[in-house]
Amino acid sequence: MSSRCFLFGLFQTCIGKQNPILIMKKIILFIGVTLFFMQCDQKPKSTESQEETATVTSEVDDGWQTLFDGKTKNGWHIYNNKSEGTAWEIEDGALHLNPKEIIVTPVPGAGDLTQAVGGGDIATDEEYDNFHLKLEWKVGNPSNSGIMMFVQEVPEHDYPWQTGPEIQLMHQRECDEEKNCVGDLYSLVAGPRDLVINEGWNNLEVISVDNTLEVIMNGRQLYTTNLWDDAWRANIASTKFTYWPDFGTYNKGKIVLQDHGHEVWFRDIKIKRL
Repeated sequence: MSSRCFLFGLFQTCIGKQNPILIMKKIILFIGVTLFFMQCDQKPKSTESQEETATVTSEVDDGWQTLFDGKTKNGWHIYNNKSEGTAWEIEDGALHLNPKEIIVTPVPGAGDLTQAVGGGDIATDEEYDNFHLKLEWKVGNPSNSGIMMFVQEVPEHDYPWQTGPEIQLMHQRECDEEKNCVGDLYSLVAGPRDLVINEGWNNLEVISVDNTLEVIMNGRQLYTTNLWDDAWRANIASTKFTYWPDFGTYNKGKIVLQDHGHEVWFRDIKIKRL
């Protein structure tokens, strides 16, 4: 018998009594106990949505800006508007480069460049200098992608990597070059070779403050390096990037996700200006 049925029987018993004072006392008791059980029967409200709302509110209050909303490509565009960007698809809250067809373009100073038909490198609408960037990423098989910073979008440059340095994203097992492995600042700064990369999602943080760049992946600091000083310029001079005199000279620019003709996914992209 449920608690409510039991209480209803108790109420009927009370009515059958002749003493009005006793009846009144038991009616009051009945009402109080009924309210108590009704309160206990109610399921507690889920706090999950409340916690999510509180987290979002806290991040907004703390200066974080969502760069990708998980539903649209608002705030992003293909570098130099080279295509409609149809190869960049929204999939389960992630920005997915899905190269159904590829095109190979010879680029002076860089050799052959592979990209998706309808793709291209996708850039933020806004520019950033001092910032803290956070995102999650994963790659397909084979893999080759990256994230570029301080990119200038001007007609005289066909590709973003001709102005801004790139953090390499790929499977560690596919690494075969000295400074072109996962997490490396491509051709410039090497990270640890024992870095553990997940087959699924990985976390990346990039912190740029004045002339210092810090890269963190899956909670591990890969390196901190200085930018725009004599050592930086000398480092660039020893690479293929000398072909583009503007490379690595800007301390403010757009953030770009690379299309290198291989599947890659990005999600939870957010940034905080410092």
